[in-house]
Amino acid sequence: MRALRPALAACVLAALTGCATPGRSSAPRSVSGTVAHGDVVAVPSGTVNDWSLMVAPMRMGVEEPRSENDNRLLAIRVFATVANDTSWQVTAQYRFGYALNNASVFWVPGSANYLLVRR
Repeated sequence: MRALRPALAACVLAALTGCATPGRSSAPRSVSGTVAHGDVVAVPSGTVNDWSLMVAPMRMGVEEPRSENDNRLLAIRVFATVANDTSWQVTAQYRFGYALNNASVFWVPGSANYLLVRR
C-alpha cells in the first residue's frame, strides 16, 4: 500500500494541474465571459489559431410592459470575426420594430456570452 501512495499522489497532482505541458503550464484551457456588440475578445496566450471561440446571444430585444402587441423581434445576429492575431471582434445585434410599419425597424446593439477553448 505504501508503494502506491507516491504514484497515486502523482496522478492526483497531474489531474489537478490539468496534465500541464511545457510552455502552457500557466495558461488556462478555457475562458468565458460577456461581451458587448463591437467589442473584442482577446486570447489569454498564443494566437487565435490556438483557440476556438463560441459566441451566443445574451441580451437581445426590448420589453415594453403592457404594450407587447406592437413589438417585433425580427432577427438576431451573433458572430465573431478575426480582428488580428490575438483577438476576435464580436457582432451582437438584433433587428427590432416598435410599430407595425417598416419605417421603425432598425438594428440595435446587444451583448453576447463567449467561450474560448484551447485547441
